[in-house]
Amino acid sequence: MFITVKRHEREKRALAGIRTRLMDAILNSTDQGLFLLDGKGKIIPPVSRGLATLFRRTDFDNLTLEKLLAPVVSAKTLTVVRSHLAGLAAAAAIEAPPAPPVFEHIEVRLPNDAGVPTAARYAFDFETADLANEPRAWLVRVTDITRRLQTVREVEDLRNTLQTQGDILRGILHMGGPRFGAFLTQTDAAMQSITAVLKKSTRADEAFRGKAEETLETVDRMRREAAVFKLTALENAARGLADALHDLRKRDGLSAADLLPLAVKLDDLSRQFALVRSLTAAATPARELEDAHQSPVTDGGTQIMAAPSFARPGIERTSPAGSLQNTLQALTEHIAEENDKPVRLESIGLDLVPLRHQATVKNVAIQLIRNAVMHGIETPDLRAAAGKTPHGTLRLEVTATEEAIEILFEDDGCGLDPERVRSTAVMLGMLSSEDAARLQDREAIKLIFKSRFTTLASPSSAGSHGSGMSMVRRQVYDAGGKIALASLPGRETRFKITLPDTPVTV
Repeated sequence: MFITVKRHEREKRALAGIRTRLMDAILNSTDQGLFLLDGKGKIIPPVSRGLATLFRRTDFDNLTLEKLLAPVVSAKTLTVVRSHLAGLAAAAAIEAPPAPPVFEHIEVRLPNDAGVPTAARYAFDFETADLANEPRAWLVRVTDITRRLQTVREVEDLRNTLQTQGDILRGILHMGGPRFGAFLTQTDAAMQSITAVLKKSTRADEAFRGKAEETLETVDRMRREAAVFKLTALENAARGLADALHDLRKRDGLSAADLLPLAVKLDDLSRQFALVRSLTAAATPARELEDAHQSPVTDGGTQIMAAPSFARPGIERTSPAGSLQNTLQALTEHIAEENDKPVRLESIGLDLVPLRHQATVKNVAIQLIRNAVMHGIETPDLRAAAGKTPHGTLRLEVTATEEAIEILFEDDGCGLDPERVRSTAVMLGMLSSEDAARLQDREAIKLIFKSRFTTLASPSSAGSHGSGMSMVRRQVYDAGGKIALASLPGRETRFKITLPDTPVTV
């Protein structure tokens, strides 16, 4: 049977009509934005009804993708779009595979009836398309992923909330309600101080650097306290702000743009602390405390669960929950675990510290423990090679006389290498090679008390801002005391701190 020319043409027209109706059905029914893009970045009509809905416009004739996005995206995003489109055009010119798409999470701001732009997130997918008279073309799919991303964020926020709530309960049980309440009070005061300092405009670079130095110590202290209670999210937020402050401190000049990351980090820290406060209040209602025959400890209207009066099975508590000894023990365990080093802390006489020196002793001891674990104590392999026990030992001893309180802190780690201290100081620009060579060993090792001094290889690692030991010396001096340092390379490092103590006359 022969097919006539007329019949063949009728069948071609019928098939073309079917394809047109199918295309119209797809373009008019999908929520996705569908369109074809030529090698010059120009949109080829027709486009899907979903594209008109997503961009709230109907005119797509003679429109490029760049012009479609220009009114609704930021200048930075538009620069990325131009770069990617240039890559697509270059690939088309040499008939090479197109570059991978980079429009995965584009933020757009669309006008609404109220005249206030609304934000949304769109994903763009590119696939190569074969078109007649087009050497290179792409089928582009635009999908609104705003709700999906919001759901992901909500799940992540819920996960963080549950983790923080668990951290709070463990901290209360381990350290005791009074100690946790004191932590909240101190952190609240620190947050107010940090916010007041950083949000007060300062035009002079040097003035701001002085404030940044002061604030860095406060933030670092907050981070260490959060680490003791294992409040991971709060600890990470404090570390982020400390890193931002440390970065600003190193810059030669400061602009308004340099301070924007600082504001973001401060907001994150404020949000995490607000979460801790709200979850603490929700975690320990008064009725549950009364039922458990415990007295709630109040901190600024927030009820804190008191520490259990009984020991947990298998756990021998050598000091009351919330005591300084317990705090330092928990800190040692935390930092040792962070650095994969088995470390023991032996503490004697902490109950002899008078009330006026308790804050100083606590802050100084925390920093010395942290410094000893990170810098002094070797890994088990290195200790074995040196003929030492696998675990490192820290010893903190307080003695009292009629005139002074003496604190002895020592570790059996690698000690201080005077030559390494000299070379590090020269590398950091603290003194010249000639001046360093003239220093005696006992003078050289005292350089660790200088601000910004650190021997850690990575200056961005936790607690490596070089402010720790300078803070120790400043706190001791502010309390009217003095500090001495001795070290035997390869064997030990020893600090002796003397704080004046005026006896009470009855």
